[in-house]
Amino acid sequence: MANQAFLSPEKYIRTKARSLPIYECIVNAGWQDSGIASIFIARKHSNGNITYGSYLIDIWCLGLKDTAYRFNIDIDEWEEIKGQPDEQGEGVELIDYNLAHNIIFGGIEFANDYEFKPHKDFSLTRFILEEDDERIPVEDVEFGVGGKAHLVAFAEDYKAQAALNFLKANFEEDAFTYAAG
Repeated sequence: MANQAFLSPEKYIRTKARSLPIYECIVNAGWQDSGIASIFIARKHSNGNITYGSYLIDIWCLGLKDTAYRFNIDIDEWEEIKGQPDEQGEGVELIDYNLAHNIIFGGIEFANDYEFKPHKDFSLTRFILEEDDERIPVEDVEFGVGGKAHLVAFAEDYKAQAALNFLKANFEEDAFTYAAG
């Protein structure tokens, strides 16, 4: 029997995750009204386990704020994770992969127009997603508010405050809106 090389979770995701079938895609209920889409893309291994990527998208301004993954978890653990309510007590909705893909990549592209880059861990979690090319149909998702970036910046959120300072320093006043708390 030949020895199989062990792949770390990161190496597996980079080289093999896209070959796993999409199992489910979920997003927090009310994402369009809140401006924050918390998306989970689950892929199913042949052993029945799940590897998923999570993507926190600020669809109004900052794009991909956070991303993470879990590798080869039991299906029961996946069911428990997706059953957890979000911070506002909302549940999740099943969505098709194309919509999830369009929210993630569209949010990144919109934020890039304002020079905001995706979270650093996207260099890995992007491999849980399909390649962003013409095989994924474009779906209409509204980014920004009224076509402009809209930043919600609370006083205690230093990253949002830094983003607001950046917008004020680098863009015309009518290029974005903001709400400060």
